[in-house]
Amino acid sequence: MKSTGLPTGKGAAFNDILKQTFNDVDLQPEEIPRLDLYMDQILTLFNGVLSKNSRHPGENPLTKTMINNYSKEKLLTPVQGKKYSREQIMQLLCVLILKQALTLSDIRSLMAVNEDEIGFERAYAESLRVKNSLREKLSGLIGEVRDSFPGLSPGEQDLATALVLSSLSHYLQRACEGMIDNRRE
Repeated sequence: MKSTGLPTGKGAAFNDILKQTFNDVDLQPEEIPRLDLYMDQILTLFNGVLSKNSRHPGENPLTKTMINNYSKEKLLTPVQGKKYSREQIMQLLCVLILKQALTLSDIRSLMAVNEDEIGFERAYAESLRVKNSLREKLSGLIGEVRDSFPGLSPGEQDLATALVLSSLSHYLQRACEGMIDNRRE
C-alpha cells in the first residue's frame, strides 16, 4: 500500500488541518456571468463563493475599497461607466490570488494590463487546472515534512513544520518575483 505522507495517530489533528487547507473553493470561470456587472454584484459573487476560504467566519475577501484601490493602481483595465466587464472580473480574481504573496507593484508588472498580450480568463482557468492536479502531491509533501520531526514535542513539531513551510513559501514567492524581474528587463 502506498503511503499518502499524511500523519496518523498523534498526527491526526495535523491530517485534519491538511484536509481543511486543501479543501478550498475557487470561483470557476463558468460561474462568472457573460455580462457586465456592477460593483455590488461582483462583491456578492466573490464574497459568496470565496468567503468559504476565509480563516475567520464573516471575513470577506473583497471590498469596494479594494476594487477602487486596484483600479487606481492600474491593476484593472479602466472601467467604462459603472459596470465591470468579464475581463476586468477575471483580472480581479488574478489580483486576489497574487496579492497573497506579491506587492501591488509586482502584480502590476506581471499582469501588464496596458497590453493586450494576456488572456486573463485563459490564464486563470489553466492555473486552476494545474493547482488541482498538484493538490494531492503537495498535501503528501507537507505530510512528509511533518513526519520529519518524530523526536520533537508537539509544540516543537508545530514550530519546526511552520518554519519549513514558511521557508518553502518564501522560495515560491522568490520564484514569482524572479519572473516579474525578468519581465521588467
